[in-house]
Amino acid sequence: MDFFSQLKSEYGISLNQQQLQAAGHVVGPALVLAGPGSGKTTVITVRTAMLIASGHVRSERILTMTFNKAAQLEMKTRYNRLFGRSGISVRFSTFHSFCYGILREYEQRQGKRFRLIEGSDDPLESKAAVLKNIWRELHQRQAGDDDLEILSNEIGLVKNRMVPEKDFGSLELQTPRFAELYRAYEEYKRARGLIDFDDMLVHAWHILNRYPDILLQYRSRYDFYQVDEAQDLSRLQFEILRLIMPSDNPNVFVVADDDQSIYGFRGADPGHILGMKTQYPGLRLYRLENNYRSSRNIVEVSSRFIRSNKKRFDKQHCTLNPYFTNPVIVNVRNAGEQLKYVADRVRELRKRYENIKVAVLYRNNLSSVCLVDYFERHGIPYRVRQNKVHFMQHWMVQDILAFFRFALDPYDRESFQRICYRMNRYISKTMVQQALMNERLEVLDAISASPDLNPFQQKKMLELKCEWRRFARMPPDKALAYVENEFMYFSGIKGLCDKTGQFFDRVYAMFGILKTLAEGIGTIPQFLEHLARLEKLLESPSPTHSQDDDFHVTLTTLHSGKGLEFDAVFMVDLIQDEIPGQHAIKAMHAGYESEMEEERRLFYVGMTRARKYLYLVAPEQSQGLPATRSTFVNEVAHILNQDSRDRIREGTVLFHKKYGRGIVAGISACDAQSAIIQVDFGGRTRSLDLNICLEHGIITLDTANE
Repeated sequence: MDFFSQLKSEYGISLNQQQLQAAGHVVGPALVLAGPGSGKTTVITVRTAMLIASGHVRSERILTMTFNKAAQLEMKTRYNRLFGRSGISVRFSTFHSFCYGILREYEQRQGKRFRLIEGSDDPLESKAAVLKNIWRELHQRQAGDDDLEILSNEIGLVKNRMVPEKDFGSLELQTPRFAELYRAYEEYKRARGLIDFDDMLVHAWHILNRYPDILLQYRSRYDFYQVDEAQDLSRLQFEILRLIMPSDNPNVFVVADDDQSIYGFRGADPGHILGMKTQYPGLRLYRLENNYRSSRNIVEVSSRFIRSNKKRFDKQHCTLNPYFTNPVIVNVRNAGEQLKYVADRVRELRKRYENIKVAVLYRNNLSSVCLVDYFERHGIPYRVRQNKVHFMQHWMVQDILAFFRFALDPYDRESFQRICYRMNRYISKTMVQQALMNERLEVLDAISASPDLNPFQQKKMLELKCEWRRFARMPPDKALAYVENEFMYFSGIKGLCDKTGQFFDRVYAMFGILKTLAEGIGTIPQFLEHLARLEKLLESPSPTHSQDDDFHVTLTTLHSGKGLEFDAVFMVDLIQDEIPGQHAIKAMHAGYESEMEEERRLFYVGMTRARKYLYLVAPEQSQGLPATRSTFVNEVAHILNQDSRDRIREGTVLFHKKYGRGIVAGISACDAQSAIIQVDFGGRTRSLDLNICLEHGIITLDTANE
């Protein structure tokens, strides 16, 4: 009995033909293109067991590496569950862990030890603390959490792309004075023997290049190399892989999906996968195209959608799963209507299916703020998958809170100092000093008490005091509008953003979130209490509503949702400014399509998380202004409409939003641009413009029974 027959009889694992071919690969370089839900982890673990069982290699001579810890644990767990009883252990490692081992061997030789600062809680020498101090020294201001996150990502980007400092100017980096910050950060670490996660890779690469005996030691340690999620690897990681493998006949088995390469911001580049045929002569190419996860509707639509990308391997995604229901495109008026739509659909699905898994995916972490707030208010169990939501700590939010706190406490000098020049009421530096000197009086009374004020200024202070009293009695939504329109808070903020290199649109979007959060709350004190509770909720990933069962809605970014799957997926905030975003659009217009293609891959990753239900939700307004629907939603709509046009014929059953179930009685005109159909709605025939009805979701076809 051969290995694969034994696999089926003993373990109940039956591979399809494509999986058999890939898992049966033994020697020489191979690239496995594994589409969503195609069983790639099964192929890797089965191939590992096959190599050992066939006697080709001892288990300790196999090295399997992947990018992230979750994928590494999944492979190790799957292997041990299936084949662990044999007592044969295999090394499954992340790239960082592997490189850390190289660094540790080097340290023992040199008699010194580097100290890892990433993930450290040390208030003085964590990576965040070091970057924050360097930023403050260089920019003479505190760095926001967004500033630090962008800076950290861009430091990782230049290292993983192996970009020398002299070429930093060729990159479109967002961090002001990036080269100076980078140099200061590297010098600080070097002087103190500190490293971060990216340094593990950089140091390992240098060690392998500078110490031939260490390189030889690693080259002689393994015979077979397997790489999972290779589309997420950077140039630096590929260079390390090339170094440790023998160049004459590398037994490297690479599993990847170029269509799911979504980490360009930290150096990943699908071009490394696309170029493997050139790098490895004799490379065998395998495809895993059968999707075991999603309905046929989702597989067909998503597959046609991703074909708009030019730089990719061609694939014929397919599935044996039946048709279920088409992806649903939902146009909602604003953020509030979007929240209500998602919550209503979640309740409906929960009533229909007992153990349904549901997720809400979004491009920007900020989207989770209103979702957490709405789900909390309406008793919908949820779990936030990641916690990097720096909303409450943002300086603009702190400014608005200072407006509210000062309105409630006219003695609050700390809040007054924060906003005195942001309320556009001609408060001078002398007035502020006067207010701080006399703490027994209310702030504005202390200013009025100054003998230096003329009668006109005295009158203005009295009017301002009355204005603040009125402000304190406003409901929070009206108070926010007053801050924007009467205090004209944003009149100086755009200039501040331009000066400091921050994105005004992002700041204003956060103000829009505050307005959404304020809806339905009666007073400013209640709003402040509400925000304090929300801040605690955002700090904890645990669901706040515990039911007898384990049902909850997963809230996560499109990036963090990769590798997961759900019965129902809602992709929200699908407007042009969010995805693909203006940066990608501008780059495309300038002739650079790589960023736009990565955004399309990210959208594709979101679509392919869904098993049965997929909802694409696009608000028509953002911050009270008209918003453009994402071009990717339009692409999906075009695919769906084309499918519907192709399927419509006499006798087709459809559903109309107003008239209900109908049967197509005839098609009186049809060309590339238009089609007029006659539909019988229970005895009454109506003529409909097919394109208009499909474009606006007025009619849907019954695809569940096809």
